[in-house]
Amino acid sequence: MRTKWMLLLFLFSLTPLLVMGIISFSISRSTINDKATEYSEHLLNQTADNLDTRLGIYKEMMMQVLNNNEIVEMLRKLNAADPAQYDLDSLSLTTKLSTIVAINQDVQSISFISDRHYIKGIYRWSKRTTTESAPYLLTLGDGSNFRWYPTRYATYVDSLNSQSTNVFSLAKQLYKISDDSPVGIVAVLDIREEVIKELVSKAVSNNRDLQSFIVDGRGSLVSYPDNALIGKSVAEVLGQDGYDRIVGADAGDGSGELKFPLRYNGNQFVVNVRKLRTNDWMVVNVISKSALYQDSNRLLQIILVIALICIVFSIVTAVVLAGSITKPILKMIRLMKRVMSGDMAVRYQTKRRHDEFDVLGSSFNYMVTRIDELLHAVYIEQDQKRIAELRALQAQINPHFLYNTLDIIKWTALIQKANNAAEMVSLLSRLLRISIGKGEETVTVEEEIEHVQCYLGIQKFRFNFHIETDVEMDEEVRRLRTPKLILQPIVENAILHAFADRETGGRIVITCAKEPGGGILFVVADNGIGMDPELAGSLLTEEAADKQKTGGIGLANVDERIKLICGQAYGIRIDTEPGAGTRIRIRLPRMT
Repeated sequence: MRTKWMLLLFLFSLTPLLVMGIISFSISRSTINDKATEYSEHLLNQTADNLDTRLGIYKEMMMQVLNNNEIVEMLRKLNAADPAQYDLDSLSLTTKLSTIVAINQDVQSISFISDRHYIKGIYRWSKRTTTESAPYLLTLGDGSNFRWYPTRYATYVDSLNSQSTNVFSLAKQLYKISDDSPVGIVAVLDIREEVIKELVSKAVSNNRDLQSFIVDGRGSLVSYPDNALIGKSVAEVLGQDGYDRIVGADAGDGSGELKFPLRYNGNQFVVNVRKLRTNDWMVVNVISKSALYQDSNRLLQIILVIALICIVFSIVTAVVLAGSITKPILKMIRLMKRVMSGDMAVRYQTKRRHDEFDVLGSSFNYMVTRIDELLHAVYIEQDQKRIAELRALQAQINPHFLYNTLDIIKWTALIQKANNAAEMVSLLSRLLRISIGKGEETVTVEEEIEHVQCYLGIQKFRFNFHIETDVEMDEEVRRLRTPKLILQPIVENAILHAFADRETGGRIVITCAKEPGGGILFVVADNGIGMDPELAGSLLTEEAADKQKTGGIGLANVDERIKLICGQAYGIRIDTEPGAGTRIRIRLPRMT
């Protein structure tokens, strides 16, 4: 009942809470996911548009330089110089470029490269060999198109100092303004990487759970919060799977936009990719799902704490309520068990609450009182009945008179030479002496063995049968006591049924020994016809006992009497098979 009360309270208190908690958690998680994804996409588009605008400004600046006729003529003259002198510069060119570039502090330097010379613009590269300049000459094959180069760590020198920084480059070849013919010179505009890093960081400054960076079409990091990773593959940040998905962003829906979930280093991310319109660079936003669901997880924690509080409250409430109901019942159950064990002095103490338990307790007390009175009356009645029966038996048969009469018959038979009759009278006298005894329910093992031997002796004279009998008894059990008249019915059944179709060769063996646990074990074994095991089992049932009440003492009656005297753990066991004889075991406790 206590368990049912607790379960009922749990269901009423926790079920609505859990349902509401699960629904709230699911809705909040979905809403947060949608809002965070929408916010990320908005920031992504805003950042991409700002970058496109900023990169467009750099293109315009480049075109200001390339459309300046004076600058173009200066570069043509410098490029026509002696090829043996690779590194060239011109103060006039530097002054002219400084005027144009001064309006935009994002530009680190501008240089000019041909297959003949490296021409200094504003700052000079620290390394100006053909190996460093060769990649930029690829722009000569692009016609009038711009070419963007990923971020590199570059060092710039002049007559006063040197400085190093991360820069990305914009390159375009020069054309004559007069006839638009190529000059063979590439202009390289170096722009500080910090510019786009600041541009990206401003967009995500209000969201620490969002990471944003720039990669080029080959998957190299153009701009990244950690400078040590700039120029390396995006696989260093998002793994090979992230690299493959980002590099193939154009293969998504053809728009250059892509969103996909990603698992890397045991963490889950949502990745948004947007390709710039200016070049093949891409803006990548990465949101950690653990951070994305941080608020919903906090809500889940609150729900769990509330659920735990409700569970504790439900347990306490259930214990108190169930205790107030089950405690009187448990008390009454304990009293009933004491009554079952025979203690009729117990009474239920009422608390004058006049509730159902007080009424039940009063009824219980009345019932126990009545049972005690009835049992006392039954005991008196049975005792009186037993005394009356004994007196009637003594009135009918006085044992001393019976024994003396049988003794006179025996000696008369001996005088008249009727030896068999004398022997039968002697055996019957001993048998009756043991059977009647002093009116006790038990006799010694030695007396029980003697009783069955007397019975066998009388049966031999009576039926003139040829059944060999053998009795074996351990000395240590001789003086122990046993319920009387338990062997004779078993031996009688063996004589009447086991050898019904056999005139010779029959054998009955009776043994009595001490069991390892201290009890007594009687075994009556015969080599008769045996019986079906199911039939043997039915001989010990109540139905068999009822059928035998009108005749002699059957096996079921003997087994029932043993259990009544010794307990349910003791009694008769029959082992038999057709044609293999019968073996009956009687287990008894140690009785002295």
